[in-house]
Amino acid sequence: MRNYFDKRLAYRLAAEFIFIIHLILVCIVAVGWLVPQLFYLHLTLLLTTLFSEIFLGYCPLTRLEYALRRKLDPTLTFDKSCMVHYIRQWRGLPPRPAVTQPVSFFKKNSFLFILSALAILSFVYRSLIG
Repeated sequence: MRNYFDKRLAYRLAAEFIFIIHLILVCIVAVGWLVPQLFYLHLTLLLTTLFSEIFLGYCPLTRLEYALRRKLDPTLTFDKSCMVHYIRQWRGLPPRPAVTQPVSFFKKNSFLFILSALAILSFVYRSLIG
């Protein structure tokens, strides 16, 4: 019985740790361009996120966190995006239902457009401040 609780605690702590690291990385991607000392880290994370979305279609940290949380409760359902999932959860909304109809190109790739715009904004801002 003790081993069961130890394993559950380990899964919970690992999922929470990944969530915190993921949140920090998201913040760096979102506003790291404003801090000159973080610019190259921001750029690296931004490009890594962009390539991950293009080539994998998902974020590995999101998948890892969700896998750990499913070990605690196999009935949990999640959105594709961790940020959408947690914003909906904090607002008391259930996860979005699975999409069954075709989605427009712009809606399907909106995250790529946001990341691309952020990359352009980062380069413009960096070139203006030197």
